[in-house]
Amino acid sequence: RAFDRLVDVAVEENVDFVVLAGDVYDNAEGDPGARRRLLLGLRRLTERKIKVFMVHGNHDPLTRDIKNMALPEGVTVFPAGKLGSVMVTMSNGVEVTVAGVSYAKKEETENLVPLFAGLTGNTIVGVLHTNVGGDSSVHKNYAPSTVAELQSSPVHYWALGHIHKRSVNPIGSGWWAYPGNLQGRSVKSSECGPKGVLIVDVEDDGRVLQPRFVDCSMVRFERVSVSVDSVEEISLLNDVVNEALARVVADASGVPVLVRLELTGSTDLAEIRSIDAPNWKSTIESLLDEAVEVMGDGSIVKVRTSCRAKIDLVAERERKTVLAAALRKLDELDLDTESRSAVVDVLVNAMTEAS
Repeated sequence: RAFDRLVDVAVEENVDFVVLAGDVYDNAEGDPGARRRLLLGLRRLTERKIKVFMVHGNHDPLTRDIKNMALPEGVTVFPAGKLGSVMVTMSNGVEVTVAGVSYAKKEETENLVPLFAGLTGNTIVGVLHTNVGGDSSVHKNYAPSTVAELQSSPVHYWALGHIHKRSVNPIGSGWWAYPGNLQGRSVKSSECGPKGVLIVDVEDDGRVLQPRFVDCSMVRFERVSVSVDSVEEISLLNDVVNEALARVVADASGVPVLVRLELTGSTDLAEIRSIDAPNWKSTIESLLDEAVEVMGDGSIVKVRTSCRAKIDLVAERERKTVLAAALRKLDELDLDTESRSAVVDVLVNAMTEAS
């Protein structure tokens, strides 16, 4: 349904063409239903004279089976192994070169950006499935490239795929951007928040304007952290949580929200410092029951706690205790803020519960 929404947006915006930068399917060969939905959407676009340009990525490499798919006239699939390009005359008269290259196999390890080096034109759109910067912590490092390579190329707008988190970045000649995936799939951080498409306007002189985002998701995933620092008694916890949930639901503008809820901060309430606490289950059941009224068609799908016992960490470090020694040792380690905070919470809870 998110792809149907993409088509709706393209029609409403009266776009000249649509770019799909790979991973159109999660698994093309194993999901004929998805292939049918794509075909119907492409027909809707091309029937309205909207051209479509596609490349294939690691989830849908351009295998023989994919090559033989029936596609409507007006859809261009760029080849694997070599660059393909098409000249498009937009409704404002500007001529745009759209160029791209597909994966021939799932694990594309070659840098494909150099293939675009020979392009010429006043306005060039490059379509590529790539991992800019090579960070493999979230997504595998397929077709690795660098920002410097994108900047030095003749391309004015890089329409990129592979990374699920939206990112719009200026370069000297224009922009490189990941729209992210159309629909979040879990409460993993890269899957959370609004998901959709980027609309790119081209001025009469060929300049590419900053892309603007349009939400296409049918359901939204969010991570919601709620500080319990101000909660003095357990009966007031639900009030604080419901206020936070109400803000998230309002921000979603009618799109159902699925929430991963995390209780954070420091508290003397032992019931919410550990999922193994004697009253944790009943506390969370009460919270979930009340949240139904706030969440509407959405829900809380996971609850976790990273609360720690209420303690003055600065003062504690000056004491002659095992906890103080552990905290001082932790200060010497090169950790990111999130990891350091998590370790502090574990230390404080473990040692205060044991004392």
